[in-house]
Amino acid sequence: GAGGWSPSESNHYQWLQVDFSNRKQISSIATQGRYSSSDWVTQYRMLYSDTGRNWKPYHQDGNVWVSYL
Repeated sequence: GAGGWSPSESNHYQWLQVDFSNRKQISSIATQGRYSSSDWVTQYRMLYSDTGRNWKPYHQDGNVWVSYL
């Protein structure tokens, strides 16, 4: 069905958390703009945690990974 998540405010402080219950290997992430709107993601970072309390940025080749769309 139709649906999805979008923040109530449009700023750089919005976040989405997903709990996989245990460690998983993530091979890709896809985002999509909101239908009939000008809302879409332009940049995001990935952070991970084993506890849900202490978050660490994902690193690739020694650098903090940031995706610019």
